[in-house]
Amino acid sequence: MRGVEGLVRNNGRMRLVVGCTLHEDEIAAIEKGESLRDAVDRHLAARPLEPPDDAARDALELLAWMIGNGFLEVKVAVPCDDKRRPMASDGIFHEKAGVIEDDAGHRLAFNGSINETAAGWKLNWESFNVFTSWSGTAAYVDAESASFAALWANQAKRALVLDVPSAVSADLMRFMPTNDLPARLMVKDTTREPYKTPAAPAPVVVDPVPDIDVRRETWEYIATAPMLPNGGEQVGEATCAVEPWPHQVRAFERLYGAESPRLLIADEVGLGKTIQAGMLLRQAWLAGRAKRILILTPAAVMQQWQLELREKFNLNWPIYDDGHLTWYPSPGMRGRTERAVGRADWHKEPVVIASSHLMRRREREDELCVDAEPWDLIVLDEAHHARRKGAGSEKQEGPNALLRLMRRLRARTKGLVLMTATPMQVHPVEMWDLLDLLGLPATWNESAFLRYFALLGKPSPSHEELDELASMFRDAEAEWGPVGTETMERLGVTSKLKSKKILGALRDASNIPRRSLETGDRQAALRVLRSTTPVSKLMSRHTRDLLRRYHKAGKLTTPIATRKVDDTFIELTPAERAVYERVEDYISTTYNQAALAGGTAKNAVGFVMTVYRRRLSSSFRALGKTLEARLEPLASKGVNANFAAAENASDDESRDDVMDADEATQLEQAALKLEESDDIQSLLKQVRALAPDTKARVLRDTLTQLRADGYGQAMVFTQFTDTMDFLRSYLVSEDAKERNAEGVEAALPRILCFSGRGGETPVPGGTWQAISRDEVKRRFRAGEADVLLCTDAAAEGLNFQFCGALVNYDMPWNPMRVEQRIGRIDRLGQRHEVVRIVNLHYKDTVEADVYMALRKRIGLFEAVVGRLQPILAELPRRISASVLQAGRATDAVRAQLASDVAMRVDALSADTTGLDLDLLGDDVLDVPLRPAPALDLAYLDAVIVRSNVMPAGVEVRTLGAGEYGYLAPGMASELRVTTDADYYEAHADSVELWSPGSPVFPDPEKVLGPV
Repeated sequence: MRGVEGLVRNNGRMRLVVGCTLHEDEIAAIEKGESLRDAVDRHLAARPLEPPDDAARDALELLAWMIGNGFLEVKVAVPCDDKRRPMASDGIFHEKAGVIEDDAGHRLAFNGSINETAAGWKLNWESFNVFTSWSGTAAYVDAESASFAALWANQAKRALVLDVPSAVSADLMRFMPTNDLPARLMVKDTTREPYKTPAAPAPVVVDPVPDIDVRRETWEYIATAPMLPNGGEQVGEATCAVEPWPHQVRAFERLYGAESPRLLIADEVGLGKTIQAGMLLRQAWLAGRAKRILILTPAAVMQQWQLELREKFNLNWPIYDDGHLTWYPSPGMRGRTERAVGRADWHKEPVVIASSHLMRRREREDELCVDAEPWDLIVLDEAHHARRKGAGSEKQEGPNALLRLMRRLRARTKGLVLMTATPMQVHPVEMWDLLDLLGLPATWNESAFLRYFALLGKPSPSHEELDELASMFRDAEAEWGPVGTETMERLGVTSKLKSKKILGALRDASNIPRRSLETGDRQAALRVLRSTTPVSKLMSRHTRDLLRRYHKAGKLTTPIATRKVDDTFIELTPAERAVYERVEDYISTTYNQAALAGGTAKNAVGFVMTVYRRRLSSSFRALGKTLEARLEPLASKGVNANFAAAENASDDESRDDVMDADEATQLEQAALKLEESDDIQSLLKQVRALAPDTKARVLRDTLTQLRADGYGQAMVFTQFTDTMDFLRSYLVSEDAKERNAEGVEAALPRILCFSGRGGETPVPGGTWQAISRDEVKRRFRAGEADVLLCTDAAAEGLNFQFCGALVNYDMPWNPMRVEQRIGRIDRLGQRHEVVRIVNLHYKDTVEADVYMALRKRIGLFEAVVGRLQPILAELPRRISASVLQAGRATDAVRAQLASDVAMRVDALSADTTGLDLDLLGDDVLDVPLRPAPALDLAYLDAVIVRSNVMPAGVEVRTLGAGEYGYLAPGMASELRVTTDADYYEAHADSVELWSPGSPVFPDPEKVLGPV
């Protein structure tokens, strides 16, 4: 007898997990305090078992008997999110999975879904997979077993598992048989005949069955899985430490679905552009579609890119800089992280990260554009820096160095991905320059592109102008295919008849149908023309507002946080005000003298003076340290390395070419002869006489208030390491101690630091001990620190969605730097409904007045600013000009600059020539149905524990769930590896993720050897 009856007759045992999906009101009750068990009990009790016929009644009788006699154990699974919070759902657990084992130890695993209804056979896409322990799919059997074991133990990521509630058990026990056996076990087993000794068979000659080479089959499968048609494209994602959000999946699908991926990713900061690019990089590399990859980034973020690729995507790829290739010092790379390489050879490395600042230089261009072999894929980060000089102005010139480089490179790569986090309202020519790199139809040349958007900017284009627009529309359709009805519905045209009429009018070469459009249909046609341009085809853009709409529609499970921004204005003490004004006078006097000298002196001194001014607005301690460091090279006429630091480079992104550390060094050297040490010594004496900054005491009070408001942890940002060092000493000093109303001293905050020096934690005696980046993340996430002090450059890549408060101790002249800071906590998955942002300003300063003008005019920082971004980009230049030339910031000087900025806002708001990308992007968030990955970490976990599958000579020692000691031939010592993505992400500096990309993961080709 087959089936469950056969299992019982063979004295088998069975475990069963059944799904239970709760509704919104039940989840709400849980959030208000009801236990999950009570909610599930109430949910199932409201749905008593009611068999529709005798066959179903007999089946329930058998199940009840099996439970009562120990043949069957049952548990209930409830869907949950990635934080293991129960989720509401109207769907069902449709997929079935299981493992069957016989008494000889042979196992069979299955998964899939089969809907045997008429509708299922006609309409559904169903699949069912079977794997066996005696074939090359044994690793899948192990993986399915491990998956079920985790589920049964309530350790699965997406389900909460609990015992069957008592009410349900009681309901099922109603069906216990009145006799000893259930009806289905009383049926005679006709499949078992009495044993008879067979007659001697005639000899049969049988070809021997060849032994299956499990190792070869397994590693052949690992090698080819990323290329498989059904689930292969998910292998990259399923074998790394990233769980993408729907909009990231959609961007990846757009990229990987194209034979030659070309796309501008222009998401707001904090929405994971690097995740989208990383998904493409990993999958294309694994599948062999991209064997030569170049990543161009600003020099300041090269290490951030390397770190994120390694920690998120398990790709340890080298940085080329200063004659060396340097890999991340992960456990598997220790001792071999650096290799000297010449200018003629570095680009022969198949995958490399390089500085866009370096490669844009004329003397280096040919290395990429002539000497290097063509690339399969190039990624350019911060692509908005590739632009024309003075783009869109009357003084517009040719391309800057980066745009010139990219125009040469576009023909030397199959795929090109441009990335910018800058929320833009751009002049059309800036957008054309970027899209032209990706590839536009021939008819969408520069003049035609500019005219198209100029005509769309009119309230009602003429008939002849509409004809021009329609002609361009037809060319775009010829390139990317016809506009579909779903696009029309999204644009508000729900009638298929009307949709056909409007599209027909735009597609018709004759102008008669367009002339016949009624006013409403004509306006709809203009919406179509605005929304179906090459911009939407070549750009992926997502905003928080868009994601909020989709959360409201139920397409995102996690809400998007809102922001509460507070500005605190700090009154300087008389002594502080005197120093502030003395420095302002010194800056303007020195700069104006340099301007009279002519030559390069003006720029050089201007740079050094702006460094003084930016550090002054940060803290008096930062200014003092800078003046001290400046005295040494003035005495020796040497080079002060402090000025070459990334934190001192200009943040003026309106420059045609963004400053790098090398340029900063050159300017600092040129300015040496124009400063006098006596002046600096006099300033320094006055700074040293000051008490601790008034602003530091305000920071202490701010942190106390945030704690009282329920924000137990906060990040504090500054531009400068010197300011960070001052704050960390002050916040744990006697000066910072507070007393409550009863006179009891409050506990001092627990502090961690992260800067260009790395992570640091205090130790007894007042000193600080270096700790790893991983340890900083772990301690802060575990609540072992109340405050994380960070500098801007170091904090890139530190994402803390669990922290709900951020204090800007100083305000960079470029507000987009502040936006990037906020992006460390205002990210997808933020746990707080409201993110608190506190900005500290010195009162009656140029910076404070400009920021307030923008806060009042455009709600700066309350939301990510979109179309007014050009104003933000030019602020460093405007503030710099004011502080250099005007001297002391009188009321009149400050009022004039604030007024100029406000007028600029009004002018840009009224300008119709710019492109608002939020109106031109493709805002569809629907994600296509995706098959299960052909290979995942569970499969690899089943591989690593089987010595007959692992490469010969490899020793594996189990240390814990998904954690192993790993020693391969040639390794100096055993390393820790894991197949658990969460464990890897928490311990990335001390463990390797055992999947393709890790330096310790075996090369399948070497395992297989010659055929």
